[in-house]
This record gives sequence, structure tokens and C-alpha cells, in this order.
Amino acid sequence: MKEIESSSREQALIYDLYVVPAWREVFDRILDQQIKVPAEGRFLDIECGTGGFAIDLALNGGRKVEVVGIDSDPERLLLARGKAEMKKLDRIEFQPAQATHVDFPDGSFDFVVADLSLLPVESLVPAWKEAVRVARKEAPVVIKLSTRGSFDEFFSLLWETLFELDLIDYTPQIEGLITERLTVADAEQVAHDAGLKDIRTFTHKEQYEYPDAKTFLEDPLISTQFLNHWMSIIQDAETRSNARKKLTSIIDRERNDMDFYLSVRASVIGGKKK
Repeated sequence: MKEIESSSREQALIYDLYVVPAWREVFDRILDQQIKVPAEGRFLDIECGTGGFAIDLALNGGRKVEVVGIDSDPERLLLARGKAEMKKLDRIEFQPAQATHVDFPDGSFDFVVADLSLLPVESLVPAWKEAVRVARKEAPVVIKLSTRGSFDEFFSLLWETLFELDLIDYTPQIEGLITERLTVADAEQVAHDAGLKDIRTFTHKEQYEYPDAKTFLEDPLISTQFLNHWMSIIQDAETRSNARKKLTSIIDRERNDMDFYLSVRASVIGGKKK
């Protein structure tokens, strides 16, 4: 049990040190630049991670704002509470909850933001509906999401890997990895169906650079959040290991002694509850 707890704590620290600045803050900057947050009221941050954005909401709102942050990972919430205590914030609280099952009555919040960018695809629509459900009528609801066109450079090289290993039977699964991300149009339709109006989307193309394949494959963001899912299309462990070795050589071959670039379409979709 202690080993499991230690591992969970370590993962939360890695998340805070690497995933937050490299990934989450990309979406936060878009929101800060494009979305007007209400000046007062009760706010909810769904999948708040280690609490950075929720704390900023509390600091910016002062005594006129009460913030609740929820997250599925108790260890991340421990870090969030520690940060809030250091800032001496008393109008913010963090609670454990799944994004797909938010334990608040309908219409409880004046502003709802949800970071769904790292959730499995099957959780997106239920989480989106929950975010809208707990917002009051006319309240702003904002969703952070990586949209179609993200990681295409990697998927192209993964396809090449499977082709060179004569594993072309797996190529339809690569198509599945590509299309599991919503297009902006699809995301806006989900927002409409969930009960939002006046929907606007702001998308920024973020580029990540790696000097070689090893650095890319061992990057904490890639290795903890994406790589296992991508490689899981190959079920046999030995074949998967061989594919990873081949992928490494192909990345280094194709980059021609230059950096390997990976692009992500970071989207922030905002609207008001009907």
C-alpha cells in the first residue's frame, strides 16, 4: 500500500512539474486572453489538477468570488490545497470528484470551467453535460480541449513504423487515434447539444520541439499522458517493444539531424447556458 501511495504522489508531482506548464497552461493562457470571467459569484473548476487555475480565479476575484475545484486524483488535490494555504486563501476549496459525476445540484455555479483535454474520449460528452448542468441559466461555461489535428506528425511516423514492420493490420487503429479527437465543428455541436448558446471557439496551434527520439519518448508529458494509449493499439508486448524501437529509429532518421516537431491544436470553447 505504501508503495502505491508513493507512486501516486510521485505521479502527482510529475504532473505538477511537467504536465501543468507544458500542457495545461497552454489552455489557461488562451482562456485568459479570450474569455471574460465574471467579476463575482461561485465558480467551479472541473479537473482542476494541482489547482493553479482555480487559485488564480480566487486571487483575481478576491472577496467577491468563491471557488470550488474538483479533480479525480486525490494526490493532485493535496498539492492544490497546499498551494491555496500558502496563498492564505479562504474562499477556495478542493474536493475529489469525477468530471462525469459532479456532486452538485443543477444551477449551482455562476461560472464553470472544465479541463477535458486529458480525459479519455468516452468521458468527454458526459463531462461536458455535467459542466453545463451545474451552471446556472446564462452562466458562462468554458471547456478546454485538444481538437483534431493534434499529434498528426507522430501518427504519420507510427503508420510508417507499422508499415516497415509489416504490421499493416494495425493501421486502422491509427485512424481511430486520429479521429477520436473532435473537430472544432464537432466540439461546438457537442456544446450546443449539452445546452450552451452563443458558442465561440478559440484555437491555438502549440508546437513542441525535441532534439531526438529518446527525448521525445521520455518526455514526462508524452510518457505519462499519451504514449501508452497510442502504443496500446499493438496488444502483444513483444511486438509493441519492437515497434517502439523501430519508431525511435524512424524519428531520428526522418528528422535529418534537426529537431522533431509535434503540434497540438489547443482549443477553448465557451458559451452560456441556455
